[in-house]
Amino acid sequence: MEKTQENEQTYDNGFHPHEVHLKDNYKFYRKDLYFKLIRCLFIYLTKLFLFIPRKLVWGYKVVGKKNLKGQKSYVMICNHTHPFDSINILISLYPKRSHYMTTLQSNMGFPIVSTYFRYGGAVPIPEDMKLFKKFNKDTVDLLKNKGRLIVFPEASLVPYCDHVRPFMQGAFNFAVTANSTIIPTCYTYHKPKGIYKLTRRKKPCMHFNILPPYHIEDLGSRKETTNKMALDLFNIISKYYEENSDYFKK
Repeated sequence: MEKTQENEQTYDNGFHPHEVHLKDNYKFYRKDLYFKLIRCLFIYLTKLFLFIPRKLVWGYKVVGKKNLKGQKSYVMICNHTHPFDSINILISLYPKRSHYMTTLQSNMGFPIVSTYFRYGGAVPIPEDMKLFKKFNKDTVDLLKNKGRLIVFPEASLVPYCDHVRPFMQGAFNFAVTANSTIIPTCYTYHKPKGIYKLTRRKKPCMHFNILPPYHIEDLGSRKETTNKMALDLFNIISKYYEENSDYFKK
């Protein structure tokens, strides 16, 4: 059983954030024109900056975009295995689809970088219980109004992890409340081929896989519904990872 808490960061990138305090009226999901313009600039600058790493170094590839056809509002979940996995998802699906993405409140404590990330669509999960209730309400409202949200239910980042780790059930509470469609996705890792044998000698190539939509089955009890959904999605993503990744823990 994983001992990681939902608000715990286990990956140390060498940089340490300052303490973050969110205001009582904090706007988790900004939709104003100024925010949209800055987001657009963020996405395209990031695409330009990561073009060479994605194409020539990481061997980055998106598989299964057809599974998003007809899906207007959903919660997208993914395993958390690369320092740039969240950014890669955002820029891979934009501009046709824009997403918000949950992150630890502490991740908003990095000067400049956090502001940059925030305008890309990052939404901090508040540590204060009163503000957390507002976050839940705003998230449900987002999903009921054709919004899209990316969540990493493993909570913590483990680079190049060779298996899918147990999911934190708290990540699914607002999805159950909003009766949202779930889009399971999965990062898989592959042996370098062709040019990547030169540019990717020590690490595997990464593919982002979009799986078929999952629809919540109401079992009459919120707890039972959430438990079954978390287990179903864990099994779906784990099975896909083991069947398609060249690197996995048997």
